[in-house]
Order: sequence, then C-alpha cells, then structure tokens
Amino acid sequence: MLKKIIPLIIILLMKPFYAKALTIDDTVMLALESNNIIKSQEFQLGAKKLAADSAMLIFFPSLVLQYGYDYSWDNLISNKVDKSGNTSNFSAYASLNLFNGLSDLYTFQIAGLNRDMAESQLTATSYDIILDAQNAYINLLKAKSDLEVAESNLKLLLLQKRDAEISAANGLIAKNDLLQTEAYLASAKLQRITAASAITIARQKLEKVINRRLDDREQLVEPVFLEVTLAGEDELKDKMFKNRSDLRQLEQSYEAAKKTENSAISGALPKIDMKAGLYGYGDNANPFSSTAGPRDDNVAVGVTASWNLMGIATSTVDTISKKKERQALAYTIADNKQNMVLDLQSAIESYYTSQAQLVQAKAGVSHAEENYRVRKNLYDQSAATMTELLDASSLLNQAKVAESNARYGVLSSIYKLERTIQEKLPASKGEGIVIPLYTPPAESIDNLIPPVKNSNKGSKKNNKKK
Repeated sequence: MLKKIIPLIIILLMKPFYAKALTIDDTVMLALESNNIIKSQEFQLGAKKLAADSAMLIFFPSLVLQYGYDYSWDNLISNKVDKSGNTSNFSAYASLNLFNGLSDLYTFQIAGLNRDMAESQLTATSYDIILDAQNAYINLLKAKSDLEVAESNLKLLLLQKRDAEISAANGLIAKNDLLQTEAYLASAKLQRITAASAITIARQKLEKVINRRLDDREQLVEPVFLEVTLAGEDELKDKMFKNRSDLRQLEQSYEAAKKTENSAISGALPKIDMKAGLYGYGDNANPFSSTAGPRDDNVAVGVTASWNLMGIATSTVDTISKKKERQALAYTIADNKQNMVLDLQSAIESYYTSQAQLVQAKAGVSHAEENYRVRKNLYDQSAATMTELLDASSLLNQAKVAESNARYGVLSSIYKLERTIQEKLPASKGEGIVIPLYTPPAESIDNLIPPVKNSNKGSKKNNKKK
C-alpha cells in the first residue's frame, strides 16, 4: 500500500512544476476578461442602462414640498420699530405634463437606443479583441515555426561549411566555394536572429493582449483545422448583415437621429401642464395655526397651457439640421455595408487562396527535400558543385518558410472570416500540437552541430578520385 501512495504523493508535489498549456481559447478568454477597453465600455453600458431606466420617470408626476419662514421689522432703518412680525408659508403640490409636443416620449426612446448602441459597441469591441487575441497567438506560433526553420537551415549550412572546409583543406574545392558557403551561412545566421527577434515581439504582443506575463514553462497548443465548411457568398452576406454589431450600432444611431429630428419638431407645439396642491399661509412659524393672527390655507387644481410662438423658427432650423445629420448617417450605413461586402469577398478569397497555397507549399517542401537529397548525394560523389548544393539548401529553406506562412495563413483567414460574419464557422478540429514556449538563446547556435569525428574523410575521397 505504501508503495502505491509514495508515487502519488510525488506526483501531487510535482504537479505545480509541470508545464502549463495555453490554448487559443484560453488566450481569447484571458483577453476578454482583462481588456481595459472592454471594462471601460462595460461601465459605459451600465451608465446607459441606468439612464434608460431613469428616462421612464419623465412620465411620472413630480411631487414638491416647500416651506418658507420670514421675520420682519417696520421702520428699522429710522431706529423706530413700529411693529414686527413673522410669516410662514407651506405648499405641497403635484404637477404632471399632459402634452409636451411628444418630446418626453422621444427622449425616453432615445435613452433606450443609447443603451442598445452601447451594448452593440461592446459586442463589436469584444469580437475585435477576439480576433486580436487569435492573431497574436497565431503570430507567436508562426514566429516559433520560422525560428525552427531558420535553425534547421543554419544547422544544414554549418554541416556544409564543415564539409567545405575539409574539402578546401584537401584541395577538392576552390576557395571561392568556401567563401560562397560562408556567405550563405551569414545569411542563415541573420535569418535566425531575425526569427528570434520576431518571437520576442510576438510574445510581447500576446502578453499585451492577455494583460499578463507569459511563463517560460507555458506551452502553446497549435490548433489544426481539418476542414471548414463555407456556405455561398449570398448566405454569408445575409449572416454578416444580421450578426454584425457595428452595423447594428449604426442602424440604431440612425433611429436615434430620427427620434432627435422628431423631438426638434415638438419645440413648435404647445405645452399643457396640470397642477394640484395644498397651500397654507400664517403669521407664525406654523402656516396652518391661527393663534397669532389670521390664517389662510387652500387647495388648488389648475391646468396651464403655453405656446412659444417664437420657438417655431428655432424648432424649424433645428429640425432641418437634425434631418441632414440623419441623411448623413444613411449614407454612412450604405458605405459601411459596401465595405463589409468587400471585406467578406476578400476573406473568402483569402481562405481559398491560403488553402491552395498550403497544398502547393507542402508539395514544394517534398520536392525541395528530395532535390536536396539528390544534390547532396551527387556532391558527395563529386558529381555536383558546392553552388548546386547551396542552391538546393536555399530552395529547401524557402519551401519550409512558404509552408509555415501558408499553414498559419489558413488559420488566420479562418479567424478573419469568422470575424467578418461574426459567427463561428462549422469546422472539424484535429488534435492540437503542443509547442514549448521557451526558446533557447541565440548564443547556443554554435552547439547545433557535433564536432568533426573523421577529419580524413576528404583525403580518402581525394585518393579515391585520383
């Protein structure tokens, strides 16, 4: 029993030191939870909701309680006080607007539209953050893949340089071939440095998106899409117009502008108010007491109608101004729809193009690997020149870089298309490939290849050739 418990205790103690896997879905959730813009817009949405709720109060009557007290002296300036006294008044009344040119109704409706616009803006921002998080994750994966390609190319050229040095030392190749190898090697080292720098930048961008530092023990899981099903362009366009929050926000802005225009018209209409109250007046602090003098109190109910005739001109100008703003929004909406259609078409073409590029890139890698194998065998048999071998290695490096770009280009195009229609695409996902986050420092590049074990290889080849 003890033998079974001890390994379990060891596993539990070591569990915190295991490498953590950060998936692309985890990245999206972290980005949404920690983004400052989203937090700001959430507070703005809360404020708009409260404003929309308070706008309902405009239809309720207002209740007012008022009390006043005065103490007075007669002839106080002439130092002769004839008499003094105090007065008080109290009023409690309720007033209700019966008609205000419907501006109250429009104000209430505009407050609701402002709330809906804030919600649509928050949704649109969330989808933008999702795309940013996905791109940041994919860019880091691509940067690590580019580094692997650069290190593979550098290792290959280091081996070629070692063989070239041996061959040059034994007179099998000219010094020019050795210098050409060193030139290719310098280019490969620059490629490796550039790729390492790209990882640093991509990592910093991902850290900014999720708003926290990445641990070197964390691992990235590369998402693999086996198949994505795309509907027709017209169907995708309908989904896009239906789902896009930014378009819905513009349409809500148009409705708010229409309500604002109607509210401006109400300024030219009369206003009708009803008021009912209790009023008391007295000659002491208590307005309803008659001990110190006469007492007066009454209940009054009245209706007041007013019409500002000079406000008609102002209302007319405001109405024309608001109408032009509404018309401007209509053209803005039309232009945004055109841009969305263009973005959708570009995203669809980008997806199909990236798929074709990936197929071509995989075939290119297979061809380049076979071409390099053949050139290497011919070079080992002294049937190919160093230039041909270096060209073959360069072609292999270019093919691997193109394959990496195409592979992550497919993923990026899928995420871009999902953002364009604001909906997840029906896709089959394969098992993700776990990729370590930690990258060895550039100084370790000298240890990529083992030391030369047989320095007589070139001389044996030379004797055999003679």
